[in-house]
Amino acid sequence: MSGLRAKPTKEMLEWHDYELGVFFHYDIEVFQPEYSFGEDLIPASKWNPVKLDTDQWVRTAKAAGARYALITAKHGTGFCLWPTRFHDYHVGNASVTRDVVGEFVDSCRKYGIKPGIYYSLGSSHLDKICMGEDGQIDIKKKNDILLGQVEELITAYGPLAEFWFDGGILRPELGGPDIPGLLARIAPDLICFGGCPGIKNILRWSGSEQGVAVPECWSAAHFLTEPERKNVTCDSEGDPEDEVWAPVEVDMPVRDVMFAYMGGWMYHEKDADKTYDSEYLFERYLTSVGRNANLLIGCVPDTKGLISQDQVDSFVGLGNLINTRLTVHAGMSDKMIGKDRMEVWFDDPVDAEFAEIMEDQSDGQKVLEWILETRWPAYWCTKDGMDQWIPIAQGKSIGHKRIIPIGHLRGYAFRFRILKSFDGAVLKSFRIFGKKVSMEYHEHMNV
Repeated sequence: MSGLRAKPTKEMLEWHDYELGVFFHYDIEVFQPEYSFGEDLIPASKWNPVKLDTDQWVRTAKAAGARYALITAKHGTGFCLWPTRFHDYHVGNASVTRDVVGEFVDSCRKYGIKPGIYYSLGSSHLDKICMGEDGQIDIKKKNDILLGQVEELITAYGPLAEFWFDGGILRPELGGPDIPGLLARIAPDLICFGGCPGIKNILRWSGSEQGVAVPECWSAAHFLTEPERKNVTCDSEGDPEDEVWAPVEVDMPVRDVMFAYMGGWMYHEKDADKTYDSEYLFERYLTSVGRNANLLIGCVPDTKGLISQDQVDSFVGLGNLINTRLTVHAGMSDKMIGKDRMEVWFDDPVDAEFAEIMEDQSDGQKVLEWILETRWPAYWCTKDGMDQWIPIAQGKSIGHKRIIPIGHLRGYAFRFRILKSFDGAVLKSFRIFGKKVSMEYHEHMNV
């Protein structure tokens, strides 16, 4: 097979390397629990995070192993966490007048984390200020404000790792703001979650907020004709022959998406018992980063402007688990044997817990089917006296990274083999994680 339609840009290859991010969700609704969108606006005077500490936020992300972080510059209420010049509903007119977005971006750069911004194109406040006397929303006025604020955020706080458009972008030909045109003018290389045609670098949603990508997750996808937004699809695993490089970003809150306040996306003092523990987060790391997607975990500052200890503990624990289980390998290879395989051999048995394979995606995602095998020694029961390779896992997509749990399988050799691919498929590395087991062999054994 030959030919690939979708290829990543250098910006997208860098984004794949980020792997894990933390998503700080903060809005004025935290100061008025049980608020529902569409109700009267929460007064800006209620915004009062008296101990706001974005350094503490970003240290928490760093402890988890995150390489990037996002902040909700404007959520569904329309309250802006920076002093926008386009209306008065922002932190500059609150009890605590600090520029939260600016402080967050500074903290990210201080601790070596790539900053990104979430921006909701819809809000109760925006609809209110753009409503005409006839009860109809002035679309031009609304779009002018949206474009103005997006430009304000990009130019004031960039460069940014990512811009997150909640719900995606309504295309300009359907009445939406001309965000593709704006980005072409001021930030043509910016990576956009929920992007639409005309934007160079786009990401797609996984289809849920539970930290899970589909088992065979491809980086290539396509634009939908339905619904009307025509954004990139989020309802499928993608397809290696599709034309748009739009990898999956899996988002999930750190608190229970089913039972916590606002689906776990906003702080509530009674939700500490609903915080996912570090083992649960690690499992979600495997079902996202381990399946060729990035994982973006929501974190919710409290009314004081701090990350509560229950969340800190889970993020720190996640970082420790990643470092313990998936950082120092027992053995690895970065050299292909022929055009289709890599092997890792050990002098002594290894209690192997995970296998990790990475593909060179610089020319696109090319591996279409693979198999993971372990070696069965001839001295035991093979009829022909030859060692045999025994399958232990099989799949299709690799992409940036595939992490394969293999359940503490003991072995002395492991092989990863491409079964089907487009022309020119290249494996980048093959690593086995686990512990070496020291033992004394019987004299007749020869492994």
